[in-house]
Amino acid sequence: MVEVHTCTRSNKGGNKRATQGRIANVVTDKLKSDGDVSPYELRNWFMKTYIVDVKEGSVVEIDFELVGGKKLFKRFFICLAACSRGFVSCCRPYIGLDACHLKGKFNGVLVAATGIDGNNSIFPITYCVLKSEKTQSWPWFLNSLKKAIRMPNGLVISSDMQKGLEVAIMNVYPNVEHRECIRHLYSNFKKHFRGDFFNKKLWAATKTYRPTKHDRLLKEISDKNEYAIAYLNTNHKKIWSRSKFGTTSKCDYITNNISKTFNYWIGKLRYKLFDKKRNLVNTWNDTLVPIAKNHLNDIAKNLGEYEVTRSCDNQAEVKYKGTRWEVNLDERKCSCRVWRVQGRPCVHAVAFIAFIRDANWDKYVDPYFTIKNFKAAYAF
Repeated sequence: MVEVHTCTRSNKGGNKRATQGRIANVVTDKLKSDGDVSPYELRNWFMKTYIVDVKEGSVVEIDFELVGGKKLFKRFFICLAACSRGFVSCCRPYIGLDACHLKGKFNGVLVAATGIDGNNSIFPITYCVLKSEKTQSWPWFLNSLKKAIRMPNGLVISSDMQKGLEVAIMNVYPNVEHRECIRHLYSNFKKHFRGDFFNKKLWAATKTYRPTKHDRLLKEISDKNEYAIAYLNTNHKKIWSRSKFGTTSKCDYITNNISKTFNYWIGKLRYKLFDKKRNLVNTWNDTLVPIAKNHLNDIAKNLGEYEVTRSCDNQAEVKYKGTRWEVNLDERKCSCRVWRVQGRPCVHAVAFIAFIRDANWDKYVDPYFTIKNFKAAYAF
């Protein structure tokens, strides 16, 4: 029986999360009793004693640098298996990249790769802590990311144009669809080309899904000031218009707001754990996630002005205010391109579906937006 205890008091307050201080106290106690333990042995002891484990499939990278013959922390990367598997298997292949500066004694930069689930909520994929947001840091981060998620089909990466990031993406993910956040682009563009004309035309060119309309709007900008187009072609070569978006990711985001939201989330300590999402989905009683169901309900309310002329079982011409659109239900596409890019029927498709009185609306929505798929994303 031990008469004098030198160990620290255990936490009986019910806090399931280990703080830095708590871990430090535990490790200190172990070192007091066994000062010759190696870092490797200490790690194994801690994991065994406190049942700490990293699930198979997780990727953890820790990098050091030698300073004066001593190893000093440089950066680390972590992607939990639940996050990588949930993203690759059940989320749209869309990633927002961003970085924010950490506050506190040691400073540094937090880099995050964030996805979106079927209900348009942010889905954390991975994060990384760096000493600074330097050019050489991006290849290390992206190579670590590639180890975790590999190369999903149709992958889209959205970002601001941080120094060195564009080149790093080209080298690590050469075939990716790299989108530039339009808010970042516009904040630079308006410094050189001011006024409502440029503002309205640029945003309209960004939001349209049709290449012909996009080109027409850029021509109008060029007619006003030819240097504006030259500026865009020289300084903003990445994809920033929906008319240029691919049709695999089923995501039409033109800003990098999901990454900004993640940074705010971190700053306010509002990280919602996966189990909360699991509890949320148990309250849904449908086959489609709420955002998809609400989308269909909203655009189905005012179809009176849409004139449908059916050409065969699953093809029709839909006319609205003098403009004609070609809809093909079998191929899930409309000449407006909205359906193909978003993965949810556009208003012209909905007009046709309502015309043929097909009650099974769900079959026209991409599987990314089903409750079954949403559950699977958080099941790992």
